Amino acid sequence: MKDRRLLMELNVFRFFPNLERDERKELVAKLAEASGWNINFGMLLGCSVLIAALGLLGNAPAVIIGAMLVAPLMTPLIGAGLALVQGNLQLFRTACRTMLLGTAMSLLIGFLVEVLTPTINIAPELVARGAPNILDLFIAFFAGVAAAYAVARPNLSGALPGVAIAVALVPPLTACAISLGSGHWKVAEGAAILYVTNLVAIVLGSALVFYGHGLQTSRLASVGGHRFLTRAVIGLVCFLLLLAAPLGYRLEAQRRSNVFQPLAHPLPQEAYEALVSRVAAEPGIDLILGARAAVDRPVDVALYLSASVPVKQTLMEELQQIVRQKMGKDLVTVVIPLQGAEVIRSAEE
Repeated sequence: MKDRRLLMELNVFRFFPNLERDERKELVAKLAEASGWNINFGMLLGCSVLIAALGLLGNAPAVIIGAMLVAPLMTPLIGAGLALVQGNLQLFRTACRTMLLGTAMSLLIGFLVEVLTPTINIAPELVARGAPNILDLFIAFFAGVAAAYAVARPNLSGALPGVAIAVALVPPLTACAISLGSGHWKVAEGAAILYVTNLVAIVLGSALVFYGHGLQTSRLASVGGHRFLTRAVIGLVCFLLLLAAPLGYRLEAQRRSNVFQPLAHPLPQEAYEALVSRVAAEPGIDLILGARAAVDRPVDVALYLSASVPVKQTLMEELQQIVRQKMGKDLVTVVIPLQGAEVIRSAEE
Protein backbone atom coordinates (compact mmCIF):
# COMPACT_ATOMS: atom_id res chain seq x y z
CA MET A 1 0.00 0.00 0.00
CA LYS A 2 2.83 2.37 0.91
CA ASP A 3 4.64 1.58 -2.36
CA ARG A 4 1.49 2.26 -4.36
CA ARG A 5 1.03 5.62 -2.62
CA LEU A 6 4.67 6.53 -3.31
CA LEU A 7 4.24 5.59 -6.97
CA MET A 8 1.16 7.84 -7.26
CA GLU A 9 3.04 10.76 -5.73
CA LEU A 10 5.93 10.26 -8.13
CA ASN A 11 3.56 10.18 -11.11
CA VAL A 12 1.69 13.31 -10.09
CA PHE A 13 4.63 15.47 -8.98
CA ARG A 14 7.44 14.15 -11.14
CA PHE A 15 7.50 17.42 -13.09
CA PHE A 16 8.11 19.51 -9.96
CA PRO A 17 11.80 20.32 -9.43
CA ASN A 18 12.80 19.22 -5.91
CA LEU A 19 14.57 21.74 -3.72
CA GLU A 20 17.97 21.07 -2.25
CA ARG A 21 18.34 20.91 1.52
CA ASP A 22 19.83 24.39 1.74
CA GLU A 23 17.09 25.79 -0.51
CA ARG A 24 14.40 24.26 1.68
CA LYS A 25 15.95 25.73 4.83
CA GLU A 26 16.22 29.14 3.21
CA LEU A 27 12.61 29.00 2.00
CA VAL A 28 11.24 28.04 5.41
CA ALA A 29 13.29 30.75 7.15
CA LYS A 30 12.19 33.38 4.61
CA LEU A 31 8.50 32.58 4.91
CA ALA A 32 8.65 32.27 8.69
CA GLU A 33 10.09 35.77 8.91
CA ALA A 34 7.76 37.29 6.29
CA SER A 35 4.63 35.70 7.80
CA GLY A 36 4.99 37.49 11.12
CA TRP A 37 3.33 40.76 12.10
CA ASN A 38 5.66 43.76 12.33
CA ILE A 39 5.69 47.48 11.69
CA ASN A 40 6.65 47.04 8.03
CA PHE A 41 3.75 44.67 7.41
CA GLY A 42 1.31 46.99 9.17
CA MET A 43 2.52 50.09 7.33
CA LEU A 44 2.26 48.48 3.89
CA LEU A 45 -1.13 47.02 4.67
CA GLY A 46 -2.47 50.31 6.00
CA CYS A 47 -1.32 52.19 2.91
CA SER A 48 -2.75 49.48 0.69
CA VAL A 49 -6.17 49.69 2.36
CA LEU A 50 -6.22 53.49 2.09
CA ILE A 51 -5.29 53.34 -1.61
CA ALA A 52 -7.91 50.64 -2.25
CA ALA A 53 -10.62 52.53 -0.35
CA LEU A 54 -10.03 55.75 -2.28
CA GLY A 55 -9.88 53.82 -5.55
CA LEU A 56 -13.15 52.03 -4.82
CA LEU A 57 -14.93 55.21 -3.78
CA GLY A 58 -13.60 57.03 -6.83
CA ASN A 59 -14.27 54.11 -9.17
CA ALA A 60 -10.63 54.11 -10.32
CA PRO A 61 -9.46 50.64 -11.49
CA ALA A 62 -5.84 51.72 -11.91
CA VAL A 63 -5.69 52.93 -8.29
CA ILE A 64 -7.19 49.64 -7.08
CA ILE A 65 -4.53 47.70 -9.00
CA GLY A 66 -1.91 49.81 -7.26
CA ALA A 67 -3.36 48.78 -3.90
CA MET A 68 -3.06 45.11 -4.90
CA LEU A 69 0.64 45.54 -5.60
CA VAL A 70 1.32 47.21 -2.24
CA ALA A 71 -0.64 44.70 -0.13
CA PRO A 72 1.52 42.18 1.81
CA LEU A 73 -1.32 39.78 2.67
CA MET A 74 -0.24 37.09 0.21
CA THR A 75 2.93 36.16 2.15
CA PRO A 76 1.33 34.83 5.39
CA LEU A 77 -1.10 32.79 3.30
CA ILE A 78 1.79 31.13 1.48
CA GLY A 79 3.45 30.61 4.87
CA ALA A 80 0.30 28.92 6.13
CA GLY A 81 0.35 26.61 3.11
CA LEU A 82 3.94 25.64 3.86
CA ALA A 83 3.08 25.09 7.53
CA LEU A 84 0.27 22.68 6.59
CA VAL A 85 2.62 20.59 4.47
CA GLN A 86 5.46 20.54 7.00
CA GLY A 87 3.35 20.11 10.10
CA ASN A 88 4.89 23.34 11.42
CA LEU A 89 2.32 24.37 14.00
CA GLN A 90 4.27 27.42 15.13
CA LEU A 91 4.46 28.86 11.61
CA PHE A 92 0.77 28.14 11.07
CA ARG A 93 -0.16 30.02 14.24
CA THR A 94 2.09 32.93 13.28
CA ALA A 95 0.55 33.19 9.81
CA CYS A 96 -3.00 32.94 11.17
CA ARG A 97 -2.30 35.61 13.78
CA THR A 98 -0.93 37.93 11.11
CA MET A 99 -3.96 37.38 8.90
CA LEU A 100 -6.40 38.00 11.76
CA LEU A 101 -4.65 41.23 12.75
CA GLY A 102 -4.40 42.32 9.12
CA THR A 103 -8.08 41.61 8.51
CA ALA A 104 -9.17 43.52 11.61
CA MET A 105 -6.92 46.46 10.76
CA SER A 106 -8.17 46.58 7.17
CA LEU A 107 -11.82 46.50 8.22
CA LEU A 108 -11.24 49.31 10.72
CA ILE A 109 -9.40 51.56 8.24
CA GLY A 110 -11.93 50.92 5.48
CA PHE A 111 -14.83 51.64 7.83
CA LEU A 112 -13.22 54.91 9.01
CA VAL A 113 -12.60 56.03 5.42
CA GLU A 114 -16.27 55.50 4.64
CA VAL A 115 -17.41 57.37 7.76
CA LEU A 116 -15.05 60.32 7.20
CA THR A 117 -15.62 60.60 3.44
CA PRO A 118 -18.46 62.82 2.15
CA THR A 119 -21.44 60.85 0.88
CA ILE A 120 -20.60 59.27 -2.47
CA ASN A 121 -22.80 57.01 -4.56
CA ILE A 122 -21.77 53.36 -4.49
CA ALA A 123 -19.38 52.91 -7.43
CA PRO A 124 -19.44 50.04 -9.96
CA GLU A 125 -15.95 48.93 -8.86
CA LEU A 126 -17.28 48.58 -5.32
CA VAL A 127 -20.38 46.68 -6.45
CA ALA A 128 -18.22 44.29 -8.50
CA ARG A 129 -16.47 43.09 -5.32
CA GLY A 130 -19.84 42.09 -3.92
CA ALA A 131 -20.69 39.68 -6.73
CA PRO A 132 -18.29 36.71 -6.46
CA ASN A 133 -18.83 33.42 -8.23
CA ILE A 134 -17.06 30.08 -8.55
CA LEU A 135 -14.64 31.51 -11.12
CA ASP A 136 -13.13 33.60 -8.32
CA LEU A 137 -12.46 30.39 -6.37
CA PHE A 138 -10.46 28.90 -9.23
CA ILE A 139 -8.63 32.18 -9.80
CA ALA A 140 -7.56 32.27 -6.14
CA PHE A 141 -6.52 28.61 -6.12
CA PHE A 142 -4.29 28.90 -9.18
CA ALA A 143 -2.96 32.23 -7.94
CA GLY A 144 -1.88 30.41 -4.77
CA VAL A 145 -0.22 27.76 -6.92
CA ALA A 146 1.60 30.39 -8.98
CA ALA A 147 2.65 32.43 -5.93
CA ALA A 148 4.02 29.42 -4.04
CA TYR A 149 5.88 28.20 -7.11
CA ALA A 150 7.41 31.65 -7.65
CA VAL A 151 8.45 31.89 -3.99
CA ALA A 152 10.00 28.42 -4.09
CA ARG A 153 11.98 29.30 -7.23
CA PRO A 154 13.85 32.58 -6.55
CA ASN A 155 14.48 33.18 -10.24
CA LEU A 156 10.70 33.48 -10.75
CA SER A 157 10.07 36.18 -8.16
CA GLY A 158 9.24 38.63 -10.93
CA ALA A 159 5.91 36.84 -11.39
CA LEU A 160 4.67 37.79 -7.91
CA PRO A 161 3.29 41.25 -8.85
CA GLY A 162 1.18 39.63 -11.56
CA VAL A 163 -0.14 37.11 -9.06
CA ALA A 164 -1.02 39.92 -6.64
CA ILE A 165 -3.10 41.56 -9.37
CA ALA A 166 -4.75 38.31 -10.44
CA VAL A 167 -6.14 37.57 -6.98
CA ALA A 168 -7.30 40.58 -5.00
CA LEU A 169 -7.17 40.36 -1.22
CA VAL A 170 -7.28 43.96 0.00
CA PRO A 171 -9.95 45.32 -2.43
CA PRO A 172 -12.75 42.90 -1.39
CA LEU A 173 -11.84 43.32 2.29
CA THR A 174 -11.92 47.11 1.93
CA ALA A 175 -15.14 46.91 -0.09
CA CYS A 176 -16.68 44.90 2.75
CA ALA A 177 -15.71 47.58 5.29
CA ILE A 178 -16.97 50.44 3.12
CA SER A 179 -20.25 48.63 2.44
CA LEU A 180 -20.76 47.98 6.15
CA GLY A 181 -20.18 51.65 6.85
CA SER A 182 -22.64 52.76 4.16
CA GLY A 183 -25.28 50.12 4.94
CA HIS A 184 -25.02 48.17 1.68
CA TRP A 185 -25.37 44.79 3.35
CA LYS A 186 -25.60 42.66 0.20
CA VAL A 187 -22.39 44.09 -1.20
CA ALA A 188 -20.68 43.60 2.17
CA GLU A 189 -21.81 39.98 2.28
CA GLY A 190 -20.55 39.24 -1.24
CA ALA A 191 -17.21 40.98 -0.62
CA ALA A 192 -16.72 39.02 2.61
CA ILE A 193 -17.42 35.74 0.79
CA LEU A 194 -14.92 36.70 -1.92
CA TYR A 195 -12.25 37.52 0.66
CA VAL A 196 -12.70 34.28 2.61
CA THR A 197 -12.75 32.27 -0.63
CA ASN A 198 -9.46 33.86 -1.69
CA LEU A 199 -7.86 33.10 1.69
CA VAL A 200 -8.75 29.42 1.76
CA ALA A 201 -8.04 28.77 -1.94
CA ILE A 202 -4.61 30.44 -1.79
CA VAL A 203 -3.58 28.45 1.30
CA LEU A 204 -4.57 25.13 -0.27
CA GLY A 205 -3.06 26.01 -3.67
CA SER A 206 0.28 26.93 -2.10
CA ALA A 207 0.23 23.81 0.11
CA LEU A 208 -0.18 21.64 -2.99
CA VAL A 209 2.86 23.23 -4.64
CA PHE A 210 5.07 22.87 -1.56
CA TYR A 211 4.05 19.23 -1.27
CA GLY A 212 5.09 18.75 -4.89
CA HIS A 213 8.46 20.30 -4.11
CA GLY A 214 9.16 17.64 -1.54
CA LEU A 215 8.57 19.79 1.56
CA GLN A 216 6.83 17.04 3.49
CA THR A 217 6.28 16.82 7.21
CA SER A 218 9.25 18.04 9.21
CA ARG A 219 10.94 15.66 11.62
CA LEU A 220 10.62 18.33 14.27
CA ALA A 221 6.83 18.33 14.04
CA SER A 222 5.12 16.89 17.10
CA VAL A 223 2.53 14.14 16.76
CA GLY A 224 -0.15 16.42 18.18
CA GLY A 225 0.80 19.30 15.92
CA HIS A 226 0.86 17.10 12.84
CA ARG A 227 -2.58 15.71 13.74
CA PHE A 228 -3.98 19.21 14.22
CA LEU A 229 -2.66 20.43 10.87
CA THR A 230 -3.97 17.34 9.10
CA ARG A 231 -7.39 18.12 10.47
CA ALA A 232 -6.92 21.74 9.41
CA VAL A 233 -6.24 20.66 5.82
CA ILE A 234 -9.34 18.47 5.81
CA GLY A 235 -11.39 21.28 7.31
CA LEU A 236 -10.18 23.81 4.74
CA VAL A 237 -10.91 21.45 1.85
CA CYS A 238 -14.42 20.78 3.17
CA PHE A 239 -15.00 24.49 3.69
CA LEU A 240 -13.87 25.24 0.15
CA LEU A 241 -16.25 22.59 -1.19
CA LEU A 242 -19.08 24.14 0.82
CA LEU A 243 -18.27 27.53 -0.69
CA ALA A 244 -18.26 26.05 -4.18
CA ALA A 245 -22.01 25.33 -4.10
CA PRO A 246 -23.29 28.88 -3.49
CA LEU A 247 -20.56 30.35 -5.69
CA GLY A 248 -21.60 28.04 -8.51
CA TYR A 249 -25.21 29.09 -8.01
CA ARG A 250 -24.16 32.75 -8.17
CA LEU A 251 -22.37 32.12 -11.46
CA GLU A 252 -25.46 30.55 -12.99
CA ALA A 253 -27.67 33.37 -11.69
CA GLN A 254 -25.30 35.96 -13.15
CA ARG A 255 -25.24 34.11 -16.46
CA ARG A 256 -29.02 34.07 -16.65
CA SER A 257 -29.41 37.73 -15.77
CA ASN A 258 -26.45 38.72 -17.98
CA VAL A 259 -24.83 40.90 -15.31
CA PHE A 260 -21.22 40.05 -16.15
CA GLN A 261 -20.93 43.23 -18.21
CA PRO A 262 -23.86 45.61 -17.68
CA LEU A 263 -24.58 47.85 -20.63
CA ALA A 264 -25.25 50.92 -18.49
CA HIS A 265 -24.73 52.38 -15.02
CA PRO A 266 -26.91 54.93 -13.20
CA LEU A 267 -25.89 58.56 -13.17
CA PRO A 268 -24.28 60.09 -10.07
CA GLN A 269 -26.91 61.37 -7.66
CA GLU A 270 -25.82 65.01 -7.93
CA ALA A 271 -25.98 64.99 -11.72
CA TYR A 272 -29.32 63.17 -11.77
CA GLU A 273 -30.92 65.61 -9.32
CA ALA A 274 -29.67 68.61 -11.32
CA LEU A 275 -31.14 67.15 -14.52
CA VAL A 276 -34.48 66.36 -12.88
CA SER A 277 -34.64 69.87 -11.41
CA ARG A 278 -34.03 71.47 -14.82
CA VAL A 279 -36.51 69.28 -16.67
CA ALA A 280 -39.17 69.86 -13.99
CA ALA A 281 -39.24 73.53 -14.97
CA GLU A 282 -40.52 72.55 -18.43
CA PRO A 283 -44.29 71.78 -18.56
CA GLY A 284 -45.17 68.58 -20.38
CA ILE A 285 -41.63 67.11 -20.24
CA ASP A 286 -40.26 64.46 -17.86
CA LEU A 287 -36.87 62.79 -17.49
CA ILE A 288 -37.67 59.08 -17.57
CA LEU A 289 -34.16 57.64 -17.76
CA GLY A 290 -30.58 58.79 -17.47
CA ALA A 291 -27.72 56.31 -17.83
CA ARG A 292 -24.03 56.20 -18.67
CA ALA A 293 -22.49 53.48 -20.80
CA ALA A 294 -20.61 50.69 -19.02
CA VAL A 295 -18.82 49.59 -22.20
CA ASP A 296 -17.07 51.42 -25.01
CA ARG A 297 -19.77 53.12 -27.07
CA PRO A 298 -20.00 56.25 -29.25
CA VAL A 299 -22.28 57.83 -26.61
CA ASP A 300 -21.22 58.12 -22.95
CA VAL A 301 -24.48 59.39 -21.42
CA ALA A 302 -28.04 58.95 -22.71
CA LEU A 303 -30.99 60.98 -21.43
CA TYR A 304 -34.54 59.89 -22.36
CA LEU A 305 -37.31 62.46 -22.13
CA SER A 306 -41.05 61.86 -22.35
CA ALA A 307 -42.61 64.87 -24.04
CA SER A 308 -46.19 65.83 -24.82
CA VAL A 309 -44.90 69.10 -26.29
CA PRO A 310 -41.98 69.80 -28.64
CA VAL A 311 -38.59 69.72 -26.91
CA LYS A 312 -36.57 72.86 -27.53
CA GLN A 313 -33.01 72.61 -28.75
CA THR A 314 -31.93 75.01 -26.01
CA LEU A 315 -33.22 72.60 -23.35
CA MET A 316 -31.26 69.70 -24.81
CA GLU A 317 -28.11 71.81 -24.90
CA GLU A 318 -28.63 72.87 -21.28
CA LEU A 319 -29.00 69.22 -20.22
CA GLN A 320 -25.79 68.34 -22.04
CA GLN A 321 -24.05 71.23 -20.30
CA ILE A 322 -25.25 69.98 -16.88
CA VAL A 323 -23.76 66.54 -17.62
CA ARG A 324 -20.43 68.09 -18.59
CA GLN A 325 -20.35 70.22 -15.44
CA LYS A 326 -21.26 67.39 -13.06
CA MET A 327 -19.57 64.41 -14.68
CA GLY A 328 -16.76 65.63 -16.95
CA LYS A 329 -16.15 67.79 -19.99
CA ASP A 330 -15.18 64.96 -22.33
CA LEU A 331 -18.41 62.99 -22.05
CA VAL A 332 -20.54 62.64 -25.17
CA THR A 333 -24.19 63.12 -24.20
CA VAL A 334 -27.26 62.47 -26.31
CA VAL A 335 -30.78 63.63 -25.40
CA ILE A 336 -33.53 61.43 -26.81
CA PRO A 337 -37.03 62.98 -26.66
CA LEU A 338 -39.90 60.52 -26.94
CA GLN A 339 -42.62 62.69 -28.47
CA GLY A 340 -46.16 61.84 -27.45
CA ALA A 341 -44.99 59.58 -24.62
CA GLU A 342 -46.75 60.01 -21.31
CA VAL A 343 -45.48 59.15 -17.83
CA ILE A 344 -48.13 57.29 -15.84
CA ARG A 345 -47.50 57.81 -12.13
CA SER A 346 -48.71 55.51 -9.39
CA ALA A 347 -51.35 56.65 -6.91
CA GLU A 348 -48.73 56.81 -4.12
CA GLU A 349 -46.79 59.47 -6.01
